[in-house]
Amino acid sequence: MRKREFFACILFLAATVVLYSCGEKTSTKIEAPLPVEDTLAKIKRTGLLKWGADSSGGAPYVFGDPKDVNHIIGFEVDMMEKIAAHLGLKTERVQAEWAKLKEDLKDKRTDIVLNGIEINDLNQSVVNFTQPYYKYEQQLSVRAADKEKIKSLDDLKDKKVGILDGTESGNVLKRAGFKDEQITIHPDSKTPYDNLKLKRIDGVVAESIIAAYYAGKDAEIFNHPATFAPGKYGICVRKEQASDTLLAELDRVLKLMKENGELAAIYKQWNIMNDKQKELGIVEK
Repeated sequence: MRKREFFACILFLAATVVLYSCGEKTSTKIEAPLPVEDTLAKIKRTGLLKWGADSSGGAPYVFGDPKDVNHIIGFEVDMMEKIAAHLGLKTERVQAEWAKLKEDLKDKRTDIVLNGIEINDLNQSVVNFTQPYYKYEQQLSVRAADKEKIKSLDDLKDKKVGILDGTESGNVLKRAGFKDEQITIHPDSKTPYDNLKLKRIDGVVAESIIAAYYAGKDAEIFNHPATFAPGKYGICVRKEQASDTLLAELDRVLKLMKENGELAAIYKQWNIMNDKQKELGIVEK
């Protein structure tokens, strides 16, 4: 064999080996995705339940104790302690702005959200809810000096109204014909009432238990007694199959707390118990 032919043969064999080796490296097997761990199983494995709630201006739900702002209190804090006790778990509250709590849940920074989240069509499109644990109604608050002039939403049609960001109050106003520019959105529950007194807005629409806490004893503000647009709160879990067992377990515990008087006792302690709660099966003992 001539040298030229010999070297050509060697080069051909080398190229074949390289191509074969490269082919072997690139033809990796497609690994099956790891199974998603059941959320309840994960919580029980770690012993920790992470719950989302906003303590900023969040009375009487979840808020800083006026006597010690580093201590978080509220009727939902008491609820969470009871729920955790029934499940044999420790809890960790994860702070976020109220309007972003569902986003944190979706991104798995929390396992549940318990913070006055209204069961409505918009929220149900992004989270799954437990059975309702509280019935609420909207309430209109105005400056005390305007209570005879502004008695209903109809009297505010050409004025500005304050609400908490992301709440059902905004949907109520829009259904009543209010335009976006008339609705002033606030990041917490307290600020709307401050702005009402400063005459930056002419009314506030919020859940009645919020109005009672932030304006009920304020001589400058009048809460019109006629409430409207009822709704219900529920605990949120992720909208995924992995959270179905957690949802079922929370429903079991809520049902137990309704029937054994624990929920009623918490609501009475916070002065938010009324006959409407009995419609949810909440028993007083």
